[in-house]
Amino acid sequence: MNVLLTGGLGFIGFFVAKYLLEKGYNLILVDNINNYAGKINVIFKNERLKELQKIYNNTKKKNYFNFLKLDLTKDKDILVLEQEIKKISGIDITIHLAAYAGVKYSLKYPEKYIKNNIIATQKLLNLVNKKDFISKNIIFSSTSSVYDGNPLPFKEENCITNFLSPYSYTKFCCENILKTYHKIYNFNVVILRYFTVFGPYNRPDMATFKFFYNLLKSKPIYINGKDISRDWTYVENTAIATTNAINLFKNNNNIFEIINIGSDNPIKVIDYVNLIFKVANKETKIVIKDYNPYEMKSTWADITKAKKLLNYNVDNNTLEYYLKKTFENLKKYIL
Repeated sequence: MNVLLTGGLGFIGFFVAKYLLEKGYNLILVDNINNYAGKINVIFKNERLKELQKIYNNTKKKNYFNFLKLDLTKDKDILVLEQEIKKISGIDITIHLAAYAGVKYSLKYPEKYIKNNIIATQKLLNLVNKKDFISKNIIFSSTSSVYDGNPLPFKEENCITNFLSPYSYTKFCCENILKTYHKIYNFNVVILRYFTVFGPYNRPDMATFKFFYNLLKSKPIYINGKDISRDWTYVENTAIATTNAINLFKNNNNIFEIINIGSDNPIKVIDYVNLIFKVANKETKIVIKDYNPYEMKSTWADITKAKKLLNYNVDNNTLEYYLKKTFENLKKYIL
């Protein structure tokens, strides 16, 4: 099976690519290696690419694997991608993870999110729609941020009407573009709404990286609201769920599914930070600030649908176990 993975050097994309290579898929991986989250984000992306090359080189059966540094908002790069796809006689599944993520950054630069989320997605879908050698099977990464204003736990059938940031708005716009392509052009679509993903190579603009960074640098850790909580989701569980979604396309030609990917176990941020202290065997000052108006106070995923459709089961490993794995990875880049 031939897979196109966009955003494949991103935090989640790397682990998805890893599983695809290990399972023997032919893989075209696309990423623009941007530095919006800082220089360390570029370092992480290059480290991830080296790791993927090692995994590929160690596989016994050498399927096709190629990385392309492309910007999906540029027509000339879309043309390069089209020519690459022709080399392997087409694509069976497109996993579209490429996007600008992060709530706070989107408030400063909303135009970048419109360009890199909405416009890039539109151009990619146009390519898929116009070329008969690319199957109309799309897995798309969305976010728990779209659920603002809904009762807990969040269910896929909730009505989405409120947006606290350009980021959540652009993701929901993409969901609706995909719904249109499903209805008009017969695309098969699986939308995965990820909940507060953390793990090794954590993006430096995300809370988990910042918590570990400030702790190891003996700086205060700031929490925006004493009761704020999140449904923390380990990145490898997220990646497994994403690759399992491929199975939904095998015997179904009329798919449109939205599926939550979380842990169904919200934890207060202050308790999460205290667990980080335990894992690192070190403490620092915690400063409780006012709630941010652009952040939800709580997230909580109902994962009933994921269990049924994706065979998704959050394993028996504890949050502490996953934070230890995260710490062992991140401290190499912080210290």
